[in-house]
Amino acid sequence: MRRAAVCLVTLLCLAAAGCGTDPQGVDACREVEQARCRRAPSCPEMGIPSDQVQACIEFVRDQCLHGLAVPDPGTPIVEKCARAIEDPATSCALVAAPENIPDCAFLLASPPADAGAEAAAPSDASDDSIPAE
Repeated sequence: MRRAAVCLVTLLCLAAAGCGTDPQGVDACREVEQARCRRAPSCPEMGIPSDQVQACIEFVRDQCLHGLAVPDPGTPIVEKCARAIEDPATSCALVAAPENIPDCAFLLASPPADAGAEAAAPSDASDDSIPAE
């Protein structure tokens, strides 16, 4: 009986820890994904015909409730990314993978390898690690 109680408590703790309610960048995610939905009909390989754009927008609205996997960069940067996605000069390959559009590079979890020395330079912050005893 005690083992069952320990298992139950463990499961409840794991469930509580795995269900965070603090998404970041929900609106940013929606703006980027809705731009992709609006542009999709001109990119047949995306498989979204013009009569399905609204359904796509509604779908990504809910999918973005989890937010972005990266920090929200702020409205001006997100708007610039959305404009780049909707620009007819942007290739369909880039619309399908917007993280490769320079104005949408914030979607990458880390800076691209060619981001320059500035991205790889260590910060001047002090080392706050705990020394080994």
